[in-house]
Amino acid sequence: MKTVVKIFYWLLGIVAVLVIIAFLLPKTYKVERSTFIKSNPLIIYGLTSNFQQWHLWAPWTKETDSTVIFEMTGEAAQVGTSWKWDGEVLGNGEMILSELIPGELVAYDLAFDQGKYKSIGKIVIENQGDSVKVSWLDEGDLGYNPVSRYMGLFMGSMMGPDFEKGLAKLKIVAESRYDWPRIEEITMDRQVALTVRDSAGMNTYAMVLGKAYGEIMGFIKSNRLNVAGPPFTIAVTWDSLTMSSTMDIGIPVEKAEKGRGRVEVQEFPQQKFVVAYYFGAYDQIGRTYNILDQYIKENSKEITGAPWEIYITDPMSEPDTLKWETRVAFPIK
Repeated sequence: MKTVVKIFYWLLGIVAVLVIIAFLLPKTYKVERSTFIKSNPLIIYGLTSNFQQWHLWAPWTKETDSTVIFEMTGEAAQVGTSWKWDGEVLGNGEMILSELIPGELVAYDLAFDQGKYKSIGKIVIENQGDSVKVSWLDEGDLGYNPVSRYMGLFMGSMMGPDFEKGLAKLKIVAESRYDWPRIEEITMDRQVALTVRDSAGMNTYAMVLGKAYGEIMGFIKSNRLNVAGPPFTIAVTWDSLTMSSTMDIGIPVEKAEKGRGRVEVQEFPQQKFVVAYYFGAYDQIGRTYNILDQYIKENSKEITGAPWEIYITDPMSEPDTLKWETRVAFPIK
């Protein structure tokens, strides 16, 4: 009996020592890994701020856990958007975007096991010479639970390898897209526009657009209407063999009741778009369409209408074609 009592007190003493040691351990933890990527900071930001792009580089995919189910709630790349998952290997968890600084920072709140374990994650993007330093970190408060304090000692070995794998894949993907334009998913508000429908071939685009915009601006001036946005075209049809298109050529206005001659009034409802920001001469814009097509396929988007070209820069007032901004936009679900 005395031996049992001694063993009990001996074990109790060990537990007491372990508890004391636990409270001497750090109350917080921080895991951080970094890599250098030769790419555009906005390309890296686009891949990390949009949860729909994480499958391209993050280590947590269906290849890791075939049973996992992912669910995203909210607009892509917006504060408050959440990404949930539940699987036999990956368990259940949720990330919620908490702070976004384009080209600089992606921050999120992370929770595992129905919110039992919480932390803060960040992806920091910094220009350094001819490369971009990308740091992925996670930090949390371990509280006063002795077991959690000891777990904090192993957070680096548990999370670090996944961070390293993710950053290595991110480097490959981002460097392959070094010269990609910036791509965003946006919601375009309802708008009214004056449009002219016409067709053009490879050598007649400038003439056809110039004539149509001249007619629309003449109508705007004669009716004292207010322009409400940059001019655009919508490719109603496209023939890749003849490089010809039937287009709705338009200019948004604050309001208009009816048109005249070829000028018609069209109303466009609020709708979602995926948009690429292209800078350069118009005859080199074709590659941007190919890139958007790849983006749409990678993200399983469904195109709901004809593509738009929105002309932000007036070529008559800016002689440098490298500064001409055109936004190529596809309506999506």
